[in-house]
Amino acid sequence: MSTRPQTAASRPSRLRRLLSASVLLPLAGLFAVAAAVLGVLLALGVNGEAEGVTFTSCKVGEEGCQLRSPIHVHADFALVVRGQKYNFDQSKYIAEEGGIESPYAHVHRPRTNIVHVHYSNTTWDDFFSAIKFKLTDPTLPGVTPQNTCLQLDDGNKYCASAGETFKFFVNGVQVDGIAFTTINDLDRVLISFGPEAAEQVTTDQLPQLTDEACILSERCKARAPADPEPCSASSQSCTKPGG
Repeated sequence: MSTRPQTAASRPSRLRRLLSASVLLPLAGLFAVAAAVLGVLLALGVNGEAEGVTFTSCKVGEEGCQLRSPIHVHADFALVVRGQKYNFDQSKYIAEEGGIESPYAHVHRPRTNIVHVHYSNTTWDDFFSAIKFKLTDPTLPGVTPQNTCLQLDDGNKYCASAGETFKFFVNGVQVDGIAFTTINDLDRVLISFGPEAAEQVTTDQLPQLTDEACILSERCKARAPADPEPCSASSQSCTKPGG
């Protein structure tokens, strides 16, 4: 059976296909975007400024250049290592005494069991990094309870093993980790490392966690002294290192 050759008149027009809406519309969109980008680049010119528009830069931490909003909240915390409560009442950890320099979170005397937070979205990692601690816990990708570690500023390092584990508690609830957890007002955080089971930590160590942040945040007026304590919510004597 023979077939007739396709004539020029019967062939689909290549030009018609190229001019079809399905082809032209996407191309028109691409040209419009390219024209807009080119216009912006020409307007900015060599100096990166358009007429009537000025681009300024500033250093993070300077007035008006904070990535986080100024706040002033407080949280109770404790670190217990092998049954012993760690002492943060040391000059190297105190904001005004040549120690911690972070403007985000630090401790003040006389209540060194309280973290003072001066900017929003501040995490426990911000605080620990400022005092040269390094906490690696499951709030970081790839870290599990089995390979959680805490390195202190003196170089001592504690890591989970078959015999000793980390137990983290936030407001009485056990969690996997806290490093990249935001510090909130009136939080009560316990970090426990040792052979104790979680039940024993709840019984023996959680009671060691203070409940005094509300005094400095002035949320429990009945417990507050007549005059505001240093670096309390209404105090004018609070130092924010680096801020």
